[in-house]
Amino acid sequence: MADLLWPFAAHGPATEVLDWRTDVLQSEAGEQRLSLRDAPREVLTLRHRLDGPGLAEALALARRGLAGDWIVPLWHMADRSGDDVTSGGTSLTIAARPADYRAPGFAVAASDGGEAHLLSVAAVHPAGIDLAASTGADLTHPVIAPARRARLLAPLEIERRHADLGFVTARFLLQESADLSGLRGTALYIAIDTSTSMSGAKITAAMAAVRALVDELAGSVPPALRNDICILLWNETVADMQVRREADRQDLTQLSGWLAQPPVLRGGTDFAMALSEAQGFFAGAGAKRRIILFLTDGEPYPLSSATAAVALLETIADVEVYGFNIGLTNTSWTAMLDNTPSDGVPVIAPGDTDSLRDTLLGTLFGIPRYRGRDVLMDPSILRQPLAETLSQSFEGVDSGLGPVVFEPLRDLVEHGSVLTLKDISPGNTWSRRRWLHHLRGRARAFWLPTWGRELVLQQEALVGDDVLIVAPRLEPSDWIGRHVLLDLPGQPVFRVITSASLDPLGLRLGIDPLDRDLPIATPGHLVDLVRLDTDRIEMEHRPVGTEVSFPFLETPDPV
Repeated sequence: MADLLWPFAAHGPATEVLDWRTDVLQSEAGEQRLSLRDAPREVLTLRHRLDGPGLAEALALARRGLAGDWIVPLWHMADRSGDDVTSGGTSLTIAARPADYRAPGFAVAASDGGEAHLLSVAAVHPAGIDLAASTGADLTHPVIAPARRARLLAPLEIERRHADLGFVTARFLLQESADLSGLRGTALYIAIDTSTSMSGAKITAAMAAVRALVDELAGSVPPALRNDICILLWNETVADMQVRREADRQDLTQLSGWLAQPPVLRGGTDFAMALSEAQGFFAGAGAKRRIILFLTDGEPYPLSSATAAVALLETIADVEVYGFNIGLTNTSWTAMLDNTPSDGVPVIAPGDTDSLRDTLLGTLFGIPRYRGRDVLMDPSILRQPLAETLSQSFEGVDSGLGPVVFEPLRDLVEHGSVLTLKDISPGNTWSRRRWLHHLRGRARAFWLPTWGRELVLQQEALVGDDVLIVAPRLEPSDWIGRHVLLDLPGQPVFRVITSASLDPLGLRLGIDPLDRDLPIATPGHLVDLVRLDTDRIEMEHRPVGTEVSFPFLETPDPV
């Protein structure tokens, strides 16, 4: 039997459930989590308001294919085309990056709330989709959405209000689920300084951090809109370059192996050489998002090469440049190229592979990372009441002859709460989906600030300082081993407290040396490592945005 299209426009919120499976093995002082399902099961519930003929059509369709495969529109990912659709057209202009289009796959188009027209997708581009056959319909500024194969998971529910009005609720289990946690639709150009001054720990850390980035991309290759990547080693010339178009897992694995080989260092730091291949690389990437990661440890030599590099950037439209200094505190030269001022130019200590890896991945995926984990800095957390619970598992032993003895089953106090997060734009909603796929339910942990302003600085801290003087709100022993967020605008600083002692101004907290100045008014918050306390995530899609709620627990992971 041929697949049947579920053609009705959605009315009211669409509810989507993402369901992973994780085994959590607990001990007295820790736990181990085993992810058993990389891609979630997806259940989509659609509700439709139909007139009499519409109800009759829904009933007829259901009788015809109740147990068969359906093509179901993902209306929560719909966007309006900027152009009219003609019956002979074979390509559609649409923002495809924040939507789950597949090739080969399906899409639907509808105008003015009418029934959906099924389209067969042959190719997906960031700015549109190509069709395997003409649309067969003339539509004015239609709404276009991806569509997926699905099976009805529950009986079709019909609620008749009167003869000419009723509601139909259909619950579908989507087929062909995929891991959507990866980067997609992006052309990534990485320029690594291999001048003589990068010898030793600097080049080792740079190559290892970029390799970790490539390995993460290899672990989550998207089903459509694959990425282009160019890695260029430069000094006074272009030392070496590797390019992969529409990179799959094999391509990225090969790149990772290439990055494992130590490069030959020579010559000076010619900024223009770093960007000399960018124009050609991006020209072949079409409408993909354009990102440059620029790593260096030195000032330009000759100095005129910085101006030449800026001139090269001016020939590339819509490119995002992120600069990173390795051990070089003078960021003025790198800042000439960095056109994303919100994050500044991070200065990474020589040999600090972990910090460089976290900074690169945090920049690429748009969420800060600390010690290999995402940090949830979502502003909607601050606009809701947070009900927290503290508990500890114990067992009561009653012999019947005396007092009841309570024996703790775990050494850990279980600290939990519930978060509700809201996203408005399709881009933000897709970022949230990507992040939830990355967590895989209960499998992966993330950092969550308390936003409690537990750290109140009593004096400013300067670059190189390894202590913070704070108000004595907690006992000194309560600080040791705790992680803190120092909330500089656009540049959060994360540290772990290594020591605590009394000070005439309050408490003296030992930390790793700072790489930025901290004004006395900088808010400071404790940061806890947490994980989801469920494998089942329910997302409610409304016209005004998407809302998702989930419980979480503090986790004893050591990292």
